Amino acid sequence: MTKRNVERRLDSVAKQVVDTDAEAARPTDIDVRWRTAAPDERPEGLLYDSDAGELIYDLWTAQRDCLNALKREDTDLVAFLSGYGSGKSIFGARWLIAQALAHPESRFLAMGIDFTKARDATFRILFEQLPGTATAPPNDPETSPIVADYNQSAFRLTLTNGAVIRLGSGADWQRCAGDEFGAIWLDEPSHYAADLHDLREMLGGRLRGVAGPKVMCWTLTGNGYNDAWEIIEQRQDKTGDPIGDELAVVRASTLENPYLDAGTIEQFKRQYEGTAREAQALEGRFDAPKGRVYADFERATHVIEPSTAADVVDDNWRLYGYDAGWRDPRVLLEIGRTGAGQLVVLDAFHETECHVEDVIEWLETDAKPRGELFADHNPSDIDELRRAGYRTRAAEKAIDPGIADVRRRLQAGDDGRVGLLVSSQCEHLVREFFGYTEDEVGTTNAIDHCLDALRYAVHGVDEGRPIDSWDETSESSSRMPDISGRVG
Repeated sequence: MTKRNVERRLDSVAKQVVDTDAEAARPTDIDVRWRTAAPDERPEGLLYDSDAGELIYDLWTAQRDCLNALKREDTDLVAFLSGYGSGKSIFGARWLIAQALAHPESRFLAMGIDFTKARDATFRILFEQLPGTATAPPNDPETSPIVADYNQSAFRLTLTNGAVIRLGSGADWQRCAGDEFGAIWLDEPSHYAADLHDLREMLGGRLRGVAGPKVMCWTLTGNGYNDAWEIIEQRQDKTGDPIGDELAVVRASTLENPYLDAGTIEQFKRQYEGTAREAQALEGRFDAPKGRVYADFERATHVIEPSTAADVVDDNWRLYGYDAGWRDPRVLLEIGRTGAGQLVVLDAFHETECHVEDVIEWLETDAKPRGELFADHNPSDIDELRRAGYRTRAAEKAIDPGIADVRRRLQAGDDGRVGLLVSSQCEHLVREFFGYTEDEVGTTNAIDHCLDALRYAVHGVDEGRPIDSWDETSESSSRMPDISGRVG
């Protein structure tokens, strides 16, 4: 053996000894203590005392409220709903680390929007809440004295007590379907592309089999009227039924975060106060997103009670719009017409993993009046609908002309009436109106199944006709109730 090889062998042995000594020095029993925020004294809000075996996290008032909610034994899900820069993700990361340290050899889940965004936000924040990582390179948690291993390719962080934090993606959540967890943290789930109803149910069923509090913590800012809004604000599942989980909501304002300096708070105020995004950006509320395709649509103007919708339409006139689907919802909209020529969406069939025969059964069971039906281009479905007695034709699927016709309908004419009303029972359609944005048009990310069906029907009946011609075909305008007060 050459002298150089001997030196290399000795260096390797020496390194193994150093690594073994360092591993042995890593603590396996760490207590987490929470204390009141003192940003002037402790701006990082994190202190690790290796001698005492203690990790101390500071909390401001809203974070403390969220911690208390998560401690309640009767709670299944806690949503921390707050604005930008409020410290919600920092809290979620610290809470999950605390659960992992309290339950050795157990398993936990931290999930971000997708792996790319989570790497730069959710996972980065998680690693920053580990002691000893402040001066480490980004996304390198192995410098922490409480981390035993970080397997980047397997998205797995193992602490020195044997607890594992799995790193997940809302865009690929099926990877977690076979695992079991003691607690789960979802960061910004209102931005997940996945069906959040399905994700919530799946993850709720994964809170078993290992030690932990068996609760989910969601940290989020509102993002339009989407699945998160339906779960948190409406307390409903995708079918409109009450959710089975016991849910607590903690709300916080960005402007109350004591860790933000005066200059940052003033910048937030200048940027968002008095704007359409103030409620979402500063308080985390669910609000219509920026760049809406149908920006003129408003609840106060266009949404009416089901009883009013039924009263103002001609019983002998109906229009239908149909959008085929399987994993995505299959949709059929029933549309009536007022004496003033306004279209009123009266009812909606909206179900996944069903067939056109289910749509026809819905029509027949509820004795829906016959009318013209504009359908997605599925020849077998069109044939079935025709055999059921509905005058069905393939819809014009060009997106821009249909959007233009729906937009025109949303505007008010000289008499103060808008051309399109929606029954409040058609909540899926209402939610799509508020959530559909310009950058989603024509993409697979868009949740626009009801809007597609509406576009087919409206363009089919209007074909670009101006507002003042809407009542030309009506024979009963004199006897129809005046609802201009509702829509002016």
